[in-house]
Amino acid sequence: MEQNTSITFSFIVRAYNAKKTLGRAIESALSQDFDGPYEVIVVDDGSTDGTAEVLSSFTDERISLIQQENKGLIGASQTGLEAARGVVIMLLDADDESFSHTIRTVMPKFADSSIDYVYGDYHEEFEGTTKLVKASDVFKVPAGGIAWRREKLRVAGGFVGDTIFPEYELLLRMWGSWRGTYIAESLFLYHRDVSSITGDRKLVERAIEIICAKFPERAEQVNLIRSYDPLAT
Repeated sequence: MEQNTSITFSFIVRAYNAKKTLGRAIESALSQDFDGPYEVIVVDDGSTDGTAEVLSSFTDERISLIQQENKGLIGASQTGLEAARGVVIMLLDADDESFSHTIRTVMPKFADSSIDYVYGDYHEEFEGTTKLVKASDVFKVPAGGIAWRREKLRVAGGFVGDTIFPEYELLLRMWGSWRGTYIAESLFLYHRDVSSITGDRKLVERAIEIICAKFPERAEQVNLIRSYDPLAT
């Protein structure tokens, strides 16, 4: 495992007009039962609701804030990646929550230098009901359920593309070159919100069409994207 940084792990919290939920996400990221050093990078992607003000209630030195003009999910993800110092990174949307065991669970897998990403199960909350979702394939997992080796991400160019699913575009781009592994444990709590960007059926369908056109040879994998999601069916 890389030894060129004292930070083991980086959470990248993507926030846009998330004043109501950001505090919850940050608290979850800070509540890790992990002994190693880690950081929580909050990328305020051009919010207009005072999202950044939420951080005034936190004094933990592990938190850093980056404010930028609105660049969307891809831009926020890339900004966080460029600032991250951890050997491993995970994206966390401002309306979701990490579990206390998340870092402790994924880090041992990266002791194998051939592993580039790790994914696992997750819990989904929708309209007051929470359920466990088993991940049979990485393309069925939302971004918050995938941990990435930071250096490999940077060498690959990071999160790019023109869809709302930069994580899937990245996986398809590096398919056959990268090696991932699955953990049969829930790694985060996904709060489903039909009013969010990824909750918009038409945007989801359009994003999948764009990805399919870009990677026609990966139709098998593309067809799995968001297949866990009833909004996409």
